[in-house]
Formats: sequence, structure tokens, C-alpha cells
Amino acid sequence: MCRKDCKCSACSRCHTCWLRIIETSFQASPDSYYDSWEGKPVPVCKTYEHDCLAGMAEGDKSTPAAGKSSWESFVRLRGTSPRNSLGFRRFSQSGITTIYLSKEQLTYKVHRQLLIEESLFFAALLLPGSFEQETTKVSLSRDVDTQVAFERFMQWCYFGYYINDPNQTPLLSIDAAVYAFAQRIRCYGLRDFALKQAEAICSSVDKAVTKANLSELPDTIKIIYASSASMDDGLDSDDECVSQQIDSKLPLKEKAPTAKAVGNKGPQDGFRRLLASVSARHIVKFREEPAFMKVHRSLSDFAADVLFFVSQSSDTGAKQSSSCIIS
Repeated sequence: MCRKDCKCSACSRCHTCWLRIIETSFQASPDSYYDSWEGKPVPVCKTYEHDCLAGMAEGDKSTPAAGKSSWESFVRLRGTSPRNSLGFRRFSQSGITTIYLSKEQLTYKVHRQLLIEESLFFAALLLPGSFEQETTKVSLSRDVDTQVAFERFMQWCYFGYYINDPNQTPLLSIDAAVYAFAQRIRCYGLRDFALKQAEAICSSVDKAVTKANLSELPDTIKIIYASSASMDDGLDSDDECVSQQIDSKLPLKEKAPTAKAVGNKGPQDGFRRLLASVSARHIVKFREEPAFMKVHRSLSDFAADVLFFVSQSSDTGAKQSSSCIIS
């Protein structure tokens, strides 16, 4: 059960633990989310004033400004900031779980309690009596189980955000890899954070950032569409048992929306929507790029999503701008 050890002063609800964080992933309307524990829609809370944030610098509590990197100002929901000793004491007494990325042959050791609290996948996998819980080792072997994604997941677990090398150009492909992995392990807070990072990159007016990300957009598209296509029903067949355990905890009405387009609303997956809208705005230029056209021809879902936004642009008479990826 949710311990409610950190409540928002604005709405008196808990936004921090993995049992409650799912409420932000199932939108009932533009202004509300469905809260399974209260059994009803609840208003969207955009304040995020938390008990566990008391004493922190103001910058730690703010939400990201338009065009600004999310990690610089994103609110720490986790309560595991180094400034919060209570959060550290809570998980530091738990056991250690070894995570092995089989494709890259890398091993990591993480506090089990953090894995359970941050990921519905690990929560179900590490239930008492399971093989992984007894051996304290979990092997991950899917294509999305990469070093770049898992190490940022670890940052998220311990600090509530992740950062990229400030000396390197921000790349959409990194946030796409994190997004795909977060979706795979059902860490919805990390998934949403990665999307915010990507949106910040797309809003950048830095020409070097724009050029770098437009050139690698085809690879980013492949990451998102390949992963989200296999996640429409949650986890794949290799994780069927875990998926059933997770689904048993969620009401049917709370099942996450699929990535496919629904009616005339366009793609429902956030990252798909971002990539398709960016591609539609620059479609004239991209038609001259062989790598983009190859992806466009090979991914029918992507082609349909781009067509949706091209149609929207034609209907509204929107104009292209080269100052940023998203104009």
C-alpha cells in the first residue's frame, strides 16, 4: 500500500511512490486523471509542492521552462535527493539486486527497494518467492535494454532525474532510448521525463542542436517505432508472467493507451506524436534525404502519423520555421 509519506500541499495526494505514480499515466480528460485508489477521476495537479522537498533550493521545485533542458529545473518527485536523508535511509537498508544487460554484457548493482518503487516491471519480478528475488539477479536481453538507457534509469532511481554530458550536443536518440526502456519496464515517471527532455531539444533555437538532431532523426524514429510497436500490449511474450502480475494490479479501465492512431486524434504515444509532427513540419526538406525516405517507406505507422500532421498543417495553414525543430 501507498505509505503516503510525502504529500503534495496543493492537492494533499501522494505523487511520489510507484503505486500512485500510475495515476499520471492514465488521463481521463484534459483536466483530470483516473486515480485507481480513490476509484474516480481526480484533478490534474501542476503544483508539485511536496513535504520531501522542504529545504531544497527553489530551482529543485520548478517545472521546465519552454526550450530549457528538463534536468536543469525538473521537480524531484522521488524524495531520494542527496539532501533528503529520509529517502536515502529508507532504501539504503534494502538488499542489492544485480542487473545484467546480456546484449552488452554489462553488470550493475542497484538497491532492490528502488527498483520496486520506480518500476512496475521490477516490482512484479522481485515479488517474494520468485527466482530473481531469491538469486538477487535479473538478466535483461531485449534490444531496448541498453547501457545508455539503463544508466539513466539508475540516475532516475537515485535522484529523480537524469543528465547528459553538458559538453556534448543534446541528442533525441538518447532520450528515445530512455523512453523505450522506461516503457518496457513501466517506469512511467522516467518515460514522461525523457519525453520532456526530447521536447526541450525540439524547442531549442540553437542551430547546432537542430542540425545534429535533424540529421539523426531517422535513427530516432526507428528506435521509437520499433519499441512502441512491441509495447502496445505491455511487455512481450518473454515477460508474459510478469505482465500478468502487473496487469492484475491495474483496473481494466486503466490500461495504457496503445501507440497506434485512434480516429482523427493522431498517434497516442507521446514520442511518436513528437517525431511525426517534427517530420511533417520539415517534410519538404526530408523528401530529399534518402535515410529519412527509407524509414518513411518501411514504417507504415510512421507514414500514417506524418500524413496526419501534414493534413493538420494544411488545414490550419501552418508555416514552417527553421529556427527550431518544432516551430
